[in-house]
Amino acid sequence: MSGLKFTAIIILSLTILGGCSILTKVKEKLTSSKEKVPEKEKTKDVSSDNDLNFYNKYIEVMNKVQESGENVYRYYITDIPAPESITKNSFILPVSLQIYSGTLGSTVKNYKRSLLDGGELSKLKASPEMQTTLETDLKELLPLMEEFSVVSEKVSKYYSNKDYKDDLSKVKPYDEEMKNAYDKYKTAFNKFSADLKKFKPERKIYDPSKASDPDEASSQIMLNAYGDILDAAENFYESFENLKYNSDMTDAKTKFYEFEMKFGESKNIILKTEFSEKVKFMKYNFEDYFTSSVEKFLDTGKNFFEKARDSKNEKTFNKNYNDMVNAYNLMITSYNTNVGNINMTRTW
Repeated sequence: MSGLKFTAIIILSLTILGGCSILTKVKEKLTSSKEKVPEKEKTKDVSSDNDLNFYNKYIEVMNKVQESGENVYRYYITDIPAPESITKNSFILPVSLQIYSGTLGSTVKNYKRSLLDGGELSKLKASPEMQTTLETDLKELLPLMEEFSVVSEKVSKYYSNKDYKDDLSKVKPYDEEMKNAYDKYKTAFNKFSADLKKFKPERKIYDPSKASDPDEASSQIMLNAYGDILDAAENFYESFENLKYNSDMTDAKTKFYEFEMKFGESKNIILKTEFSEKVKFMKYNFEDYFTSSVEKFLDTGKNFFEKARDSKNEKTFNKNYNDMVNAYNLMITSYNTNVGNINMTRTW
């Protein structure tokens, strides 16, 4: 009998130990499972947002740099006659050259402070290759802009002070200096522009029907509309920026009116969208700030295309062209401000 009791005790002990072992293994599996599948959090792609913000700001820089440099050279060509035709009796009034030479100098100074002296550009962040490439390009471009500014200021003073009437010996050397300084600036600018276009972030098209709340949906509709407008604007500008007096303007004119149509379509979508009090500022900014800049651009563009073909001389063409560039840059600045405000307030 005592043998049977002892055997029963052994069996019971093994059963209890086996049960504990099974429970321990089950617990280990559950714990392991929990460790392998952590709870995911919904976060914004900060790197992507930084790249987009960096790109938009540098597009603004590129447009301003191009506007400043090209204005100087255009008005040098139109204000100052060809060297071989200048005599002591020539009447030369380089008012526009003086004005835009000063503007170029101010542009250089402002961007040097912004990039090299703790300003806005120095604080922008982007993916390493993008940031290094574009900051390097701009650092190499700025000294050449400054050189072009110094030369153009010297040349404009030579003619505005009527020094050529007493000394014609500088006419040809100054012409060569201007063209060499412009060529160096233009080469560096073209590299900067080409590199910037390589880093254009892939546009994200949102699906508002999948938004988590109405405010998110409204914001996504706004961003989609702004993206459509910007794509159409950039398509136009690529066909416009290299136009010269008596150029074929067919392609640029077609894309200009395509832009007008796309803006109208996008505007209608926004006006039909509901906005809560929290995000209604997006609609108001579009109506009061961005739309006014687009309307000015459209009015300027229609005037340009109506008059460009009949421009009596290159000087008239250049004035209308520069008005167009200025209106375009104002619109892009407005775009960057409004899209930046949306991205600053959204949390998704």
